[in-house]
Amino acid sequence: MTIEADKLHGTFVDPNRGKITFAAWCEEYLDSSNKRATTLARDRSVTDRHLLPALGRRPLNAISKRDVQQVVNRMKRNLAPATVRTNYGVLRAILSAAVTADRIGRSPCRGVSLPTQERPKIRFLTADDLVRLADATPVECRPMIYLAGVLSLRWSEVVGLRVGRVNFLRETLEVAETTAEVRGVLIERADVKSRASKRTLAIPPFLVALLSEHLARRGLTAETPDALVFIAPEGGPVRAGNFRRRMWAPTVHAAGLDGLTFHGLRHTAVGLMIALDTHFEAIKQRMGHGSIRVTSDVYGSLLPAVDASVTQALEALFRPEAARSRVHGAFTEGDD
Repeated sequence: MTIEADKLHGTFVDPNRGKITFAAWCEEYLDSSNKRATTLARDRSVTDRHLLPALGRRPLNAISKRDVQQVVNRMKRNLAPATVRTNYGVLRAILSAAVTADRIGRSPCRGVSLPTQERPKIRFLTADDLVRLADATPVECRPMIYLAGVLSLRWSEVVGLRVGRVNFLRETLEVAETTAEVRGVLIERADVKSRASKRTLAIPPFLVALLSEHLARRGLTAETPDALVFIAPEGGPVRAGNFRRRMWAPTVHAAGLDGLTFHGLRHTAVGLMIALDTHFEAIKQRMGHGSIRVTSDVYGSLLPAVDASVTQALEALFRPEAARSRVHGAFTEGDD
C-alpha cells in the first residue's frame, strides 16, 4: 500500500537502484561532476581518505544517519573543526546527488552533530604595513602585493592574470581566468571560483603605473595579450610552493610581518575599503563574492568600527550647535 501511495505521489524510489555501493556511486558522481578542477581534486581527496574507508562497501540505501555521524566523529578526533565541516559537506553533496538521481529516497545527512567552528581572528595590515611589505618585495613581484592587498585578487587570479586583461587606457583590470594547481599539476586558463568572481575592477593610477613599468621591464605590450603578467624565474606560471619558499617567507620576515599569508592581503584589501566607508555591496562585488552574506560573515567584525564612525558623523550633524546653524541658515535664506 505504501509503495502504491509513493508511486501515486511520485515519491517512489526503486530499492534496487539504491543497492549500488557508496564507492561505485562516488565514482559515478565525481566522473560526471562539472566542478572546478581544484574543487574536484579536493572532493576526490576527501572521498579517498575519509569516506571510502568507512562507507565504500556499503549499499547507498543501507547508509544511515548513525553511519554518517560515526564518520564525522572519526574525523573529529584528528582534524580541525573547519576541515571536518568541509569534509562533511563533500559527503552531504554526494548523498544529496544520490537523492536527485533517485538512488535513495532521502539523505541520511540530517541532524548530524558537527564540531563548533570558531572563526579565526583575521589579520589586517595598515596601508603603511602594505607599503613596507611591497618595498621589501623584489621588484618583479611587487605589483602582486598591491593586486591582492588593494584590488583583493585571489592568488590564482594574480598568477593567472594576462596582459590583455589590463586596460591601461580605461584603468581597469578584468578577472576572467586563473592559473590553478591541482596535485602538483598546473592548469592554465582555469575557471574563476564562481560566476561572481568574473569581474572588472577599476585600478588606482599608482597601480596602473606600477603594472606599466613591470610589463615594460619584461618587454611586454598590448601586442602580447596572452602573455602572463607574472612568471617564475625559470619561466612559465608561478607555483605557490616555490613562491612561498623563495620570495614570500623571506620578504614577510624582512618586513617584520611574520605569519602573514598571501591570502591575508585579500583580507587587508577589505579592511582598507571598510576604513574608507565603502558600502558592503561594493566590497562584495570587488571581492567576487556571490552573496553579501559571505562578505558580512567573514568581515562583519569590522562593522562596529564603521558603526562608530557613522555615529560620530550623525552626532556632528544633529548636535545643538549644528541644529542652530541650520535654523539660522534657513531664516537667512528666507530674508530675500
